[in-house]
Amino acid sequence: MPLVRFFRKAPPWATTATALVLALAAAWHAPAGLARGAAFQVPGQLELDEVSNYSHVKVTRDRGTRTLWFVRDNGEHVVESKLDLDRPDDLLIEYTRFMFLSYVFRPEPKKVLIVGLGGGSMVHFLKIHDPEVKVDVVEIDPLIVSIADRYFGVKTGGNVDVKVTDGFAYLRESEAKYDVIYMDAFLRPSGGTDITGVPLHLKTLAFYEQIKKRLNPDGAVVFNLNPHLAVQQDIRTIREAFPNTYVFRLQGYDGFVVVASTAAERMSPTAVSAAAARLDNAGRFKAPFSFRAMAGRLSRR
Repeated sequence: MPLVRFFRKAPPWATTATALVLALAAAWHAPAGLARGAAFQVPGQLELDEVSNYSHVKVTRDRGTRTLWFVRDNGEHVVESKLDLDRPDDLLIEYTRFMFLSYVFRPEPKKVLIVGLGGGSMVHFLKIHDPEVKVDVVEIDPLIVSIADRYFGVKTGGNVDVKVTDGFAYLRESEAKYDVIYMDAFLRPSGGTDITGVPLHLKTLAFYEQIKKRLNPDGAVVFNLNPHLAVQQDIRTIREAFPNTYVFRLQGYDGFVVVASTAAERMSPTAVSAAAARLDNAGRFKAPFSFRAMAGRLSRR
């Protein structure tokens, strides 16, 4: 989930047009991921506005694009998923594209797990571009599962199995093994989450040990990390848990995608770039983005 935030109140000196520009600019560039600025009306037609035990969510449609929003207690609206209804595999949000750098490290996955469903854009991409891969999804909120089905066309069927359960409990109790695990779980921020909404029990060494038990040899886990004051500590914890960690800084805002691998040998930046270039040159995904360009965002630290 990207940290694109919009607050309810505009500064007294801002016109409506100026306020909207400020909100958009702040959402992408504000320090520590905090957007300040504008009165914001979610664009498009409001199709759903519901509250569950875990989240307050809205769904809007603007022409051929449908958006899933998380609404915070202070009135912030956070974009969780965007879907092009004509091209559901076209990843409209930057971090979702970076999540598939997993193919640099595990190019032929047979079975993957996604923790956190949202609008299911990653599921659409896998179904279309890697139709042989088995995709398990775990999502704690039944409302999100229902919304993904009704509004975003994602549900159990074929190679996809969506389960309503807590990610920690699933990884502790399941005997399934995966080549890649994608961590993208967010809830309404509360005492049980960090400031971005990640459940605290999903960012501990104990949880990462559960992940490692569910990975096949040379497996990888991919984390979507929203910007916040403790994000570098989150990265350090991941580095402590896994033998090889690769940190990619996003371009659109100050978030990170982190790939952690259980492989015995670490890939050099040159090897990462070469593997990404092979994905581009093979035309396997026919994707409107470059794996090599994303690999160029690898942190050297």
